[in-house]
Amino acid sequence: MKQLIVYYDGLCPLCQKSKRLLERIDCFQQLTFSDARRMPVEQQPRLLERMHVETERGIRYPGIEGIRLLTKTLPVLLPTSPVVSLAIVLRIGAPLYDRVAKNRVIPMSCTTECSIN
Repeated sequence: MKQLIVYYDGLCPLCQKSKRLLERIDCFQQLTFSDARRMPVEQQPRLLERMHVETERGIRYPGIEGIRLLTKTLPVLLPTSPVVSLAIVLRIGAPLYDRVAKNRVIPMSCTTECSIN
């Protein structure tokens, strides 16, 4: 059975909600989640730009390609796989995914030393 690592932005409410949904539908425990903000600093910009899904072989699929991998792996999402694949072939999947990813809202978080306070 495939094991995948899903890299997500731990400060993004949309990403957190997506993670919770994936956890609920992962009936065979095929997914492991990793907060991209806890990765080495040099990897963070790429991983925070869009969600990434990594295979057991260490190959990372960003954005809509990662979504396609999830739809082919999780039985509950299997019926959506042709739609996602078609969106990729028609070249509308990546721009749509990127538009959502670029417009997500990351709430600020401050410590007690925050200069805004």
